[in-house]
Amino acid sequence: MIVRKPLIIALAIGIALSGAAPAAWAQAQGTSGAPAKNRPIEPQEFLRLAYSSATLQGQAAKLAAGRETRPEVKSYATGAAEFRLGLLQRIEGFAKERSLPLPSVKEFEHQVIIENLEPLDYLALSRRYAEIQLQALGQEIGIYQAAARSPSAEIKAFAEQVLPELQRQQEGAQRMHEAVRP
Repeated sequence: MIVRKPLIIALAIGIALSGAAPAAWAQAQGTSGAPAKNRPIEPQEFLRLAYSSATLQGQAAKLAAGRETRPEVKSYATGAAEFRLGLLQRIEGFAKERSLPLPSVKEFEHQVIIENLEPLDYLALSRRYAEIQLQALGQEIGIYQAAARSPSAEIKAFAEQVLPELQRQQEGAQRMHEAVRP
């Protein structure tokens, strides 16, 4: 019997993406709080959060695309894996051009999420992947929205370029989720 733990997954994603920058994460999530609300997201924070989120979602997409899943999920995951590969390359290129560091170690919480996906199959994997995508994309869009308000013109431009692509991914994830939800 598989126990569904969407709150734990959401918490793990939130913790992983928040890392050592709770104020930036709160700002990205749109939560109220004077320091977070008024503090712009720094380029290194943005890159760390964006890279971490893209890495997690890329790994999850590869897993879902490479396994026996519902056709709607396999189709979405295949496209998402390609999108994530391209986005990771863009983030890496952006960071390299500006000599900004990217995380060299996988977030522990991300590894836990992937390890919890691995034993699942067909419908259970399809549903869990759809749930993770909706949660992670919602959080990722919050990160990019915060970056779009950044005083750094480069970060702002990058975020504004990627945001519509993430919103399209979210729309696809919503359709996928509707096709497999109980």
